[in-house]
Amino acid sequence: MKKTNRILTILIFAFLYLPMLVLVVASFNTGKNLTIFEGFTLDQYKALFQDKDLLALLGNSLLISILSTAIATAFGTFSAVGIHSMKPRLRKTVMSLTNIPMTNPDIVTGISLSLLFVFIGSALLHQKESLNFWTLLIAHITFNLPYVILNVMPKLKQMNPALQDAAMDLGCTPVQSFFKVTLHEIMPGIVSGAIMAFTMSLDDFVISYFVSGNGFLTLPVEIYSYTKKPMQPRVYAMFTLLFLLIFVLMVAMNLLQIRSDRKKLIKQVKPVSSRQKTFRRVCAIACAIAILLGCGWLILSTRQNKVTLNVMNWGQNIADGSDGTLDIIAAFEEKYPDIDVNYTTYDSNESLYAKLAGGGLTVDLIIPSDYMIARLKQENMLLPLNFDNIPNYKYVQEAFKNTAYDPENKYSVPYTWGTVGIIYNAKFVDEADVTGWELLWNEKYKGKILQFDNSRDAFGVAQFLSGISINTTDAEELRQSANKLAEQNPLVRQYVMDQIYSIMEGENAWIAPYYAGDCMMMMDANPDLRFYLPEEQGFNLFIDAMCIPTCSENKDAAEKFINFLCEPEISGANMDYICYGSPIEGARDYMDEYLAESDVIYPDQSILDKGVSYLFLPAETNRLMDNLFMEIRIAGQQPEEEEEASALPVVLTLSGLAAAAALLFLPKRKHK
Repeated sequence: MKKTNRILTILIFAFLYLPMLVLVVASFNTGKNLTIFEGFTLDQYKALFQDKDLLALLGNSLLISILSTAIATAFGTFSAVGIHSMKPRLRKTVMSLTNIPMTNPDIVTGISLSLLFVFIGSALLHQKESLNFWTLLIAHITFNLPYVILNVMPKLKQMNPALQDAAMDLGCTPVQSFFKVTLHEIMPGIVSGAIMAFTMSLDDFVISYFVSGNGFLTLPVEIYSYTKKPMQPRVYAMFTLLFLLIFVLMVAMNLLQIRSDRKKLIKQVKPVSSRQKTFRRVCAIACAIAILLGCGWLILSTRQNKVTLNVMNWGQNIADGSDGTLDIIAAFEEKYPDIDVNYTTYDSNESLYAKLAGGGLTVDLIIPSDYMIARLKQENMLLPLNFDNIPNYKYVQEAFKNTAYDPENKYSVPYTWGTVGIIYNAKFVDEADVTGWELLWNEKYKGKILQFDNSRDAFGVAQFLSGISINTTDAEELRQSANKLAEQNPLVRQYVMDQIYSIMEGENAWIAPYYAGDCMMMMDANPDLRFYLPEEQGFNLFIDAMCIPTCSENKDAAEKFINFLCEPEISGANMDYICYGSPIEGARDYMDEYLAESDVIYPDQSILDKGVSYLFLPAETNRLMDNLFMEIRIAGQQPEEEEEASALPVVLTLSGLAAAAALLFLPKRKHK
């Protein structure tokens, strides 16, 4: 039995720590392939400390974690003492309420806090930007408090209540008794709660994603946008350092606990001299002043005389210099030293719309797709452009002017264009099956097919296959398309957006519809991947364009950025990184020859003529499409003859809950 337990323990620890070991090894690898260790190097750590943007994000995360931990630890400790002094029944009720934030799904907490902050900021305080550094800090304090309380409460229960009474009998006031006796006894619980709160705060993504504004982003939120490209090795180095930081904290906590237990065991606690007390107080005051000065410096440094330009774009949809290409934002900030670009991302047009419509954000420049531009324009969410500030508009090709989504060229300037086709793995997919969109419905590849995780693109695929217009407003045709997607549902491994990169490159799926430029990136990472356009059935031809939303506060700076991106040399360097077609005349001359001549990025005009663009659809059509797609995602296709059986899980669940409730009320066995 002991041997079995040891084996299980070893397996559990291996399962927990092997991923971290892989990460640590990768941070010292000279190559980028995780499966092959090519040699030892410290270059990744050198690159990490030279990456000011990544270090700034790490600094943001550490700042939020330290501040929220300090505040939550203080409030949580006093709350625990207050709860401990309550009557047993009331204490039990309050502790049950304390447990709810920890058991509540993070996404529910995040959305709830976001709605609360937007309501208070917009409706009560009349602020244009409701989500900022302070809302992020408050959210982190909120979800950290229960962890501190639950770590301190057991120490309060273990403490001898006579100690406080004895201290007061000897002349201490209740406050002095708390700091001289109670605080000393519960310190291990306070430290444990603080460390747990720190790690939870440093790690949080979901809640931070909903409550952070454009001015202050944490590392986990930004790392989410890195899925489009292979992870840079310097990120592995940073994760390794974070792991070591947490590891050192945990070791230190255990050593402190051992030391405390040893002192209690031998009962040789030496009295603290007045000089030691003074020294400790001076150190505590110095630490508090240092933290406050650091926070003040950080906040003031963000309020320099520079203009902050808030840009929202698709994930990694601008060259950042990581692949040896031009760092577009750095080049712009060098040209305009009075402007500081704050760059954030989204993963779909619908996600962008939700952020803008939800309010609470100040965004100066967005880059949505054609049909979304039409929607934003109709809902009066875009500002007209001043083309006197965009002289490089003269380089925009005529084919990208007077479009259906902006016929007067009043609200947008094209940024990129591309197509939607199918990417597949030639190692596993039979070339005879590679014909049209029907490949995505081929049962031979069940469980190896991916589909778009947004309703417009997913419906577009089904509509091309069924011969239905991708811009139809007919409800019956939309239901036909939904039925087609429901037929595909049992074959689909996953509905994805940016997650497609790791899945396709790692050969966990073999077939997927996606955007040509992104497919080009995946093909570079995995040479077995191929791309094609179903020419006979049709495909989506899209344009992403630069627009200024009505919530913008720096329109002139946004127009300077648009003008900068329209320079042929800048556009060409940008396309080298994102692998899309440039609408700027002469940009291809500055692109890598391999990319400039690629028929994936630049298909023949005869092929492009078969492409169809999305048009803006009425609100009721979009609503019906979204609802139908949600039903497909959640339920899949359920045959009518099995409808009666669908009640079985509900009956079993209710029976289980009833049995659990009955067990709670059974009389407890009394022990002698």
